Amino acid sequence: MTALCTAPNANLSGSASHGQDDFRMMFNQDRYLVERVQQYHARHSFASALETGTHKAETTVGLARMFPKVYTVEVDINYFLASKAALAGRGNVVARLGNSPEVISEILPELEHPLFAFLDAHWYDYWPLKDELMLLLSVRKPKLIMIHDFRVPGRNFGFDGYQGRPCDLDFIGDVLPHGECKYVFNDRTAAGSANRGVLFIEHQL
Repeated sequence: MTALCTAPNANLSGSASHGQDDFRMMFNQDRYLVERVQQYHARHSFASALETGTHKAETTVGLARMFPKVYTVEVDINYFLASKAALAGRGNVVARLGNSPEVISEILPELEHPLFAFLDAHWYDYWPLKDELMLLLSVRKPKLIMIHDFRVPGRNFGFDGYQGRPCDLDFIGDVLPHGECKYVFNDRTAAGSANRGVLFIEHQL
């Protein structure tokens, strides 16, 4: 595994001096989702954040401005290398190259709670989503898990599919400790965004 840890920068800790434009590229440019996450953070003061699927680090940069510590994982070497420029100088970000469940297993003891986890690594032949969830939910401490590209009942939002199955509650339901969780869907998307569905899982919050 490869780690990318850069020098500290006190201006990227999520202070109120940053405007909404600092977060405009997050979550496929969905300002509404940014506001939802900020509201959760205001209530629960998340100590760290985890992202799976760094891609071009557009969401990672925003997470670094919201949360004191961010871990991001990317399996594609080209995206991992391309994200270096965007993450340069962000001392509160640890970027890792590798399969997300394997990396999560390694860093699980380092993740501070309450934890915010953004799961967006579901593109290739192997979907790590259920394995990611099992690892994160095995720690019975307060966390908010946000799954992107999720099927929202009754809404015309975009979602992903895996081997002919939609990314929905039926797909992940067998790994969820339902008695410990509360489920919340996004009820709208921002104009100009990619119009994607999201599931928030509140675990032990």
